[in-house]
Amino acid sequence: MGLEPSLGFASTDANVPISLGIPAITIDSGGSGGGAHSPAEWIDVAKAESVHGTQTALLVLLSAAGAG
Repeated sequence: MGLEPSLGFASTDANVPISLGIPAITIDSGGSGGGAHSPAEWIDVAKAESVHGTQTALLVLLSAAGAG
């Protein structure tokens, strides 16, 4: 899909399963934004980027389901 995976760190909902020893990932939804978890948080939900992010998340989910 023309994307390169990137590793990063942040506080996400994936922290709970990871703390319990359960592998977890967080998949970006596409688009751009800034100021996460602050009063100045914003997101640009341009359709093309958002749809591409959703398609990528679905592809990851389907690939993981077929890997078992």
